[in-house]
Amino acid sequence: MAEPELVNRKGNQETEEVKNEENKPFLEIDKYLPAQAKRVQKLIREASKSAPPGLVPYIQKLEPVLAVIAAILGYLIPVYIMVWEKFELFMSICPPSLMNAIIGLLMCFFGGFFPTLIAAVESWNMAGGQGAKDSLGYCYNEFKRVREVNEEDDKKDDDHDGIADVDQISGKELFQRKAHLVLTAVEPNKLSDALCGVYTGWIGVVAALKIEFAKTIALGAAIGDTLRKPASYFAVPILTHLLPEDYHKWIDVIVNYTVKTIAISVAWTLQRIISAFHSAIRGGLMFSRGMVTYLNEKGYLPFDNDSYADEIAGFITAALGFYVQFMLRFSLPWFLKLILFPFEWTEWYIVWTISE
Repeated sequence: MAEPELVNRKGNQETEEVKNEENKPFLEIDKYLPAQAKRVQKLIREASKSAPPGLVPYIQKLEPVLAVIAAILGYLIPVYIMVWEKFELFMSICPPSLMNAIIGLLMCFFGGFFPTLIAAVESWNMAGGQGAKDSLGYCYNEFKRVREVNEEDDKKDDDHDGIADVDQISGKELFQRKAHLVLTAVEPNKLSDALCGVYTGWIGVVAALKIEFAKTIALGAAIGDTLRKPASYFAVPILTHLLPEDYHKWIDVIVNYTVKTIAISVAWTLQRIISAFHSAIRGGLMFSRGMVTYLNEKGYLPFDNDSYADEIAGFITAALGFYVQFMLRFSLPWFLKLILFPFEWTEWYIVWTISE
């Protein structure tokens, strides 16, 4: 009897060693995670207990990666908040003519990169109404308040041992602590009304954008319908061979979403070229007229917008703006992608939403 038990014990030990060997890279990553990332990792580990059993191993594998991403966002969000607050301060003291010139210059050189985002902001200002703007502002202020309360909670050291309390508790206790913090920090009724206001405004924006970009959406749908049949003809046999039989029911979904992504990319690439041309002309004229008005107000120019100087300067600026976007192939350079990634993600989310 002892020999089979010894064999089973050795087998279990070998299984554990294999698991540890598989998880070794992730365990080594854990050593270098900052404290904030480790807290996020504990929260993910606790939340994974409620996930479907089939997803748990993948969530566990991705724990360090998701924790690092969350930690990076935790460092970047305060920077973006600070930049936004400085921008709001600048807008409050900047003359309207100079602000129009700055907005026009940005539109002239970046309009082709964010066509739907620019259109969404304009639609929000027209269709969202003051109530939706106030609701969005309230949600933003609540987010800042929860973030400040969370930062104070992360610094607490009630037992005065030099280690933050949140780093000395289990994942379950940390999850309960942070959930209690959020639930007690916000006003549920006001937040619920604000979210409803934001959602109502967003529905109006989506409806307006669907009409504005109807031709692009129709083009994407036509390209998708054209590509779906040949793509299925080639992709289904390959995926059937590569994927386990249990996952064969996902093949049609994978093919459809892949084709849709390609179709949307082609259609919106054409739209970006059109939008870049339009925004370059519009932004160039906004810039030149705004600058002429501002310099005229300051007494630096002897003429106003009735002359042809602002049109000439505007079209020159427009040509330069479109040329720059064309040379960049209507795609941001990598360093600007890192800085402006929230705008890029928002742009693609809007594109995907209105293309549904």
